[in-house]
Amino acid sequence: MTPDPADAFTPEVPGTTRTTTPGANPSTPGTTVRQRTGTVRDSGLAPICEPPRPGREVRFPLFDDVLVKAVETGRETVGGNLVWHGEVPGTTDQTVLVTLAGGCDTKPGNEYLGAQFALGGALFDISAIGPGKVLISETTPLVDEHEPHAVPPRVANPLPGPGVRARKAPRAKCKGGAGIATVDTLVAYTPKARAEAGGEAQIRAQVVKGVSLANEAFAVSGIKVRLRLVFTTPVDVPAAYDTVSSASLAAFAKKGDGVADTLPALRDKYGADQVSVIAGGAAAGGIGYIPSPPGPSWSEWTYTVVAQSAIASYSFGHEIGHNLGSNHDWTTDPKQPDNGASGYFPAKGEFSTLMAYESSCRTATKGTCGRVNRFSNSHQKYRGLVLGKPMTQIDSADSAAVLGTNGKAVAAYRKAVTDDSLCGVTTSVSPASSGTVTPGTPGPYAQGATVSFTATPAKGYVFDHWMLDGKQQASKATRFAVTTANDRTLQAVFKKGATPTAKVTTKKSGSGMVRARATKKSRAAEDLFVGTELLYEAVPSAGWSFAGWKLSGGSHAGDLSLVGVRVGETDQGLEAVFARQKYALELCPHGHGTLTASRPGKYAAGDTAIVTAKPAKGHVLAGWLLDGKPYAGSPGGEALVSFTDGRHHTLTAKFRKK
Repeated sequence: MTPDPADAFTPEVPGTTRTTTPGANPSTPGTTVRQRTGTVRDSGLAPICEPPRPGREVRFPLFDDVLVKAVETGRETVGGNLVWHGEVPGTTDQTVLVTLAGGCDTKPGNEYLGAQFALGGALFDISAIGPGKVLISETTPLVDEHEPHAVPPRVANPLPGPGVRARKAPRAKCKGGAGIATVDTLVAYTPKARAEAGGEAQIRAQVVKGVSLANEAFAVSGIKVRLRLVFTTPVDVPAAYDTVSSASLAAFAKKGDGVADTLPALRDKYGADQVSVIAGGAAAGGIGYIPSPPGPSWSEWTYTVVAQSAIASYSFGHEIGHNLGSNHDWTTDPKQPDNGASGYFPAKGEFSTLMAYESSCRTATKGTCGRVNRFSNSHQKYRGLVLGKPMTQIDSADSAAVLGTNGKAVAAYRKAVTDDSLCGVTTSVSPASSGTVTPGTPGPYAQGATVSFTATPAKGYVFDHWMLDGKQQASKATRFAVTTANDRTLQAVFKKGATPTAKVTTKKSGSGMVRARATKKSRAAEDLFVGTELLYEAVPSAGWSFAGWKLSGGSHAGDLSLVGVRVGETDQGLEAVFARQKYALELCPHGHGTLTASRPGKYAAGDTAIVTAKPAKGHVLAGWLLDGKPYAGSPGGEALVSFTDGRHHTLTAKFRKK
């Protein structure tokens, strides 16, 4: 890949990829497919730092075969970091979230850049490893949260003092967030978490990423809950508690036990309804109390513990979901209450929602089961597939129908110390039914945030101009950015005319086919009008694997076999890339037990195999060897083998007697 001046960073060795052995990073055992480092480019950060301009791209050269191009959908400040929201243009649900400290102050070398790419399929993440330096990773998480049922100790925690309970709520500046529960959150981090992240700036950026990803999940899932980060603090804890465990969770929440006893007082001081502690290690992704249901008797136990290494796999939002009353999927927890607040995955395992376990999905469906940052919602779809199961059915999974109400109870645990009102942007079109206005990120929004809106004309109309708070704007672009200093109104004005159309052409490389899967919008349209949404499926031929989608502009568009495309103002192309399966995986159980791969046969370059070890009765898994060298796996008995290096592999599992 040739470096471009617009790249957000320069790879360590331009044109090459340094692939690391999965499991080499102690903070993410058994999950890393490949990694490389890079140097942040100030010129490449200009679209993030400068005022938004319609269609201006940010380029992320993640790997030689993965370039992601994104345009801005919104920005805000969280915990002292700039949080930039973007999307891959021409797609329906592919998002990029960037956190940035420094970098916008004309001082080269002080940038702390992080990012998360939700493209569908493989998980890509950027983390700061120092000022101006980044680590780019592709991961396949093997460690689910693996929480035991977290039950608070029988000893009651004292309620906050009368001064805290009698505190007057500050005057609200905005009213557009009426009906949204704002849960004020305090986040602490342990010494081990700080060390794993690489330092103070890096762990604070990780906190911001976790909170921001959780808010994205609430917003896109249609749940009327938002988190507000009110304070971030280090917390010194004994080494035995610097991990994800039920003992750590109980110790952090319990007042006066000598462990993290500063947290309850800080919680009262900053009016935090909820407390999360970022801990070290990878024993589990996280753990959190599940109220039944939320209410005053649970107010002192709204705590979670999240592994620093699991933030990139959406564990922060997963644990917040528990504090709001949500459970896992029905395969993981078949005895949970049938109240709708459950995780979900489809019958073929194309994905797992935020509260579901990927490992349980793989067991039940044999699918890829990659986690998407969405709560279950029976009224929404992802890549054409429903995201939940209605409340009227047995084993329902419809968290969106439950968490909004539960969120109001949690948001009432403490009165806000500062104004927590959210601002709304009320949109309309003129004349009626002449088009639509779509926000880049669903509202309402934090005070001072900026969000982009897109005007799409109906058949027989063209876009003319914008009206902001009743005043005509000069911009003629169909995308318009609004800053929420207060509640705003935005109107898109259309006029009669020939509605613009564009073509979407598909092609393939390798052996396979691209199949169009019609949606209601595409069936209803005689032509491909701007804004039409299309769904395509990549189907590999026998002996081939699907390697990913590529847009005509060069951007990678995920490697999930289903992809959504939104017709833009110019013609666009979509390419399905297939790779021949020619690399073997030899499985060698040593001792009494069996090994099962996620699928039989050979693998293509870039494929990932997940192997499950099952010890015989009276035996346990003692360890793994990959190509004769010690290798890491998950506590649940899974190991990942990546074929990004383009060669055969041998995986050995060692079993021993209990």
